[in-house]
This record gives sequence, C-alpha cells and structure tokens, in this order.
Amino acid sequence: MKKLLILFGLAVFACNAKSGTSISARLATSDGQPLPADGGTADAGNGIEITRVRIAIRRLRLESKDRAVEVKIEEGPLLLDAKGETLAGALVELITANVPAGTYDKLKIDIHPVELAPGGAFEDLVDQRASVIIEGTVDGKAFTFVSSLEAELELERTFTVGGGGNITLDVDASKWFKAADGTRLDPSDPANRLAIQANIRASFRAFDDDDEDGVEDHHGRDGGDDDGHDGGDDHHDGGDDHGGGDGGSGGGDGGSGHG
Repeated sequence: MKKLLILFGLAVFACNAKSGTSISARLATSDGQPLPADGGTADAGNGIEITRVRIAIRRLRLESKDRAVEVKIEEGPLLLDAKGETLAGALVELITANVPAGTYDKLKIDIHPVELAPGGAFEDLVDQRASVIIEGTVDGKAFTFVSSLEAELELERTFTVGGGGNITLDVDASKWFKAADGTRLDPSDPANRLAIQANIRASFRAFDDDDEDGVEDHHGRDGGDDDGHDGGDDHHDGGDDHGGGDGGSGGGDGGSGHG
C-alpha cells in the first residue's frame, strides 16, 4: 500500500524524500507555466485578475483498464482553495489516502456542488449550493463567479503509483475567460456562463511528475488527447447555477466577494 498526498497550488515545492506517492495540482497556463501573479492576484488575461479560486471535488478515483481495477481515493467533499501567496506558487494540501501501488491509466475527478460539509472552509459553497467560486476583478471592478457545475472528468495518462513518485494535476485557468476566438468572456455577464463552465471542465489535465517540477516526466504513454483528458465524458448541469440567477456573480450582483 502506498500513500497519496493530494495538493493544490500554482507551483510545486522542491521534492522531498517520502515513502508514498503524491498527487499535486496547480493553476497554470496552456503551456504549463504558472499564471503571472503579483500581490495576491493572478493575471487570467484580457483585463481579468483572479484573487481566489475555490473548486469542490466530490470523488477521486484511479482506474486500470488492463487489470479491470478502480481504486477509490476519496469521496469528498474536498476543497481546492487558492488565494494570497498560493496564487504565486505555494501548494495547498488537500488530502492523504492509501491506495495499492501499481500502474493506472485514468484519474477520475468529480466536480459537484456542496450541500453538506465538515468545516467552515466550505461555508460559502454550501450556502450557494456551489461547486465553483472564482473571485477577482474585470478592468478593476470586482466580480464573483459562482457555479453549481457538475462534471465527471476522466484524465487519461499512464500513472505510476508507488516508489515516492508524484502525479501533477494542471488546471489551465488562463482559458477560463476566453472565447474560442480569444475574445474576453466577462464573468459578470450572464450570457457567458455556459462558455465559462465549459472552459473550466476542459481546463484539467494530469501527468506523472516524479520530481515535482510541473513538467511531465514520461511522454507518449497515454491513450487520450494531448491535454491529458478524453474531452467527452463529462456530465454537468448545463447551467443550473445558483447565486440569484445572475450567471456571473454570487448574490446576484456580480460584484460581491467572499472573504
């Protein structure tokens, strides 16, 4: 049995000796680099700055098709919470779990609204029955994007668990607020809600990263696409979101934040 450590952040700490295998995650850009960050804000492009990101995960699993094995890592709820110095590169620990050592070819991640939660960190999500809360500014004006997005993500790569290695989960926040043509999707505009939700679903990828430097160690081993996910097995609510129906804000006004 090996220990998995789930982490969330914008970059990775230097790799320390450990007996288990870690799973790390970070906000990133399309080329795998951390978002430009300064003074507790991260630049998402097109005049949009991010000051805090919260994403609720209900379930984490590893799957091996050849061995017909699916291993439950955690049922959740788990909270990915990036703010302050974590936007500039610090990791946030999420959970530890024990799973059998071996080779797997799929990491399954379920994003789901929080209805009940164990602690105060989930309070805003529970109150708004949300799975995603993103806070920041558009051209200097505050926004809070609240969504009850539901998605079952299947991130395909060859993942090796055991021997003190690491799997990194990249979340490409640079594409959240961009349309296909590169124009801005203003998170305070309800008309952009579905497009932003689709971008969030498509922003996850995962890969082996034993030295925890945010760069894939083993290439050409996956059966999925270049982004590390199959892009087609997502189940979501298609816009059944909360926060007053405004689409771009919590509390219905697009400008309220949660501390």
